[in-house]
Amino acid sequence: MKIIKKELDINFIKEWMNNGINPIILSVLNRREWKNEEDLLDFFCPVIERIPSPFLFKDIITAYKRIEKAILNNEKIIVFGDRDVDGITSMVILINFLKNLGAIVEWDLPIGEDTYGLSQKKIITWENKGYSLCITVDCGITNIEEINTLKKNNIDTIIIDHHQPLSSLPDAISIINPKNENNFLFNNIAACGVTFLFIFGYLFFRSSFFDKTIAIIFKENDKIIYDVYKNLIKIKSVKLEKNEDINKNGCDYYNFYNENNHSADNLQKLISKLDIKILQPITKIYNNNFLTFLNNVPLKAKISLFNSIFKKIETFETIKRQFLPLVMLGTIADLMPLIKINRIFVYSGLEYFKNFTTPNIIKLCEQINIDPMDVTSKDIGWTICPLLNAPGRMGDASVALDFLININEDKKIIEEIICINKKRQLAGNKIYKKILNEIDNNKTYYNNNLAFFYSEEINRGITGITATKLAKHTTCPIIIAAKEGDYYTGSIRGKTDYHFVDFLNKGADILSQYGGHKKAAGFRFHKEKLDSFKNFLLNNSYLFSNEKEEDPLYIDAEIPVKYLNYKLLSILKILEPFGIDNINPILYTQSLKISSYTKMGKEKQHLKIFFETYPTPFVGIFWDKAEWFEKNHNQYSKYDVIYQLETNKYNGQIVIQMIILDLQKR
Repeated sequence: MKIIKKELDINFIKEWMNNGINPIILSVLNRREWKNEEDLLDFFCPVIERIPSPFLFKDIITAYKRIEKAILNNEKIIVFGDRDVDGITSMVILINFLKNLGAIVEWDLPIGEDTYGLSQKKIITWENKGYSLCITVDCGITNIEEINTLKKNNIDTIIIDHHQPLSSLPDAISIINPKNENNFLFNNIAACGVTFLFIFGYLFFRSSFFDKTIAIIFKENDKIIYDVYKNLIKIKSVKLEKNEDINKNGCDYYNFYNENNHSADNLQKLISKLDIKILQPITKIYNNNFLTFLNNVPLKAKISLFNSIFKKIETFETIKRQFLPLVMLGTIADLMPLIKINRIFVYSGLEYFKNFTTPNIIKLCEQINIDPMDVTSKDIGWTICPLLNAPGRMGDASVALDFLININEDKKIIEEIICINKKRQLAGNKIYKKILNEIDNNKTYYNNNLAFFYSEEINRGITGITATKLAKHTTCPIIIAAKEGDYYTGSIRGKTDYHFVDFLNKGADILSQYGGHKKAAGFRFHKEKLDSFKNFLLNNSYLFSNEKEEDPLYIDAEIPVKYLNYKLLSILKILEPFGIDNINPILYTQSLKISSYTKMGKEKQHLKIFFETYPTPFVGIFWDKAEWFEKNHNQYSKYDVIYQLETNKYNGQIVIQMIILDLQKR
């Protein structure tokens, strides 16, 4: 395995160590090339005041006006979503929010053999139900014909989605999708996150601050400056030369941010003399330790301003408490990168979750012996999300949707969800074992660039998770399709830098439906086009031909033996929540001696290693390496160890252990 340890920028380390940040944390950030002020903010200041303005969506005001009209006229709204966790959390957020506004709302989603997204078949079932507004969540951006049908039936459509648009867009009255905008610097947001931005924007839209100009006045380098915001978007920044310049610009509201917190500061004296409307003087920054030594005064002023505004928006705290835990679930489940806005959503969602704002999910955690107060993003991604995904994957996502909508759900539905998940695991394991030994032979047909499996035995609900598991055993993408009636429905997962949706787009004439993300996509085609699909894969497999080498291990921090103690884990927790693009740090310690080891697993294929470390003895787990280790180890051996630190919760005990990624004999 190739090991890479990048050189550190010593100046960066020294600069931020002087500001109180631990050098191990700085090593991780530096080696991951996150070293400017904005990057550090992402990790140390994941506050809701830093989410992008919902009004960056160009169609959003049109959507709000249409919803207001629907509520005013008692129109029936149908919310339609997807069957996975991102889809159902998005639906729950929007349905409950609209109901709290007094809207008449019903919902629908794909059931059984229904395809992903809107379908003509589904629209037919809506006839004579009196809907005049359809809002799609986590789907809709590729449903051009279906939305045309809705329009012909006098049903307007608002699309809230996050999937990649096609070259043509549906004729909806409003499209809310960060991938359809030029103003989103980071657009890889889950649908539940987009939905939260949407409802937050609606609260702002109905507040007294909508379309008002709000200035924040502050001092920087002895200059008096004010930044002007409209709908949470900065529209200008002005350096003041004369006091009267403030009045000339005529903003609706003014705040002032006093960096030094001095009541007699010249800035406050200036403000007190002016005939302007003060929203709320700010003499204390947001309660975040990182901000106390951040040099970016305009940014601190902005965060303080937004904090002041958000406190005055009615029910904003309520929607954070109610819905951010759901955003956290959907973001992790949809494998979004846990950086930028996603880190804010997941970090905040976990905090609210631990304050027991979602009693139904708390009950689910307790039923499967997870401590809600100590839950991590790994617990969510590996245990909670698969449970909530299971009903949709096995045919009826309404079970999970009902569970999430009714926050005081009883134990019966929790047991049903657990039972459904066990059925999915059994079905998945059966197919996984059958395919595992066929990968090498299969991919030779596709020039060793991909592997494709299809069968009537495969349940559509397990294609994605099975492809993900199988992709770990090869360096090329895995494609699995289930046959249902006249169609094959499948998933593509695996190691590649080539966008899966772009790949499927090259077979658009074969596929009746497709979509997804860069590293996870789905598709559907008629059974008569099976040979055409196989030829498409063969002819385009070269697009994955550069993805042959096994991913190298990048060392995030070198830990001398004397610093290998339990305190290290608490230091690294600063970087949580861990996930895509922010993995649990990979650590490196030299010259460790092994005192003893035992073999584990049904086939004794795993290792439990006891290292000679003082004062705290460390235990390491090395998966599938027992045979290799016994051939190479002797009592005098010392090892350089590459590992991640985790807590192992077993029988009420919490033990810190090393998950070993590589052992190199010295």
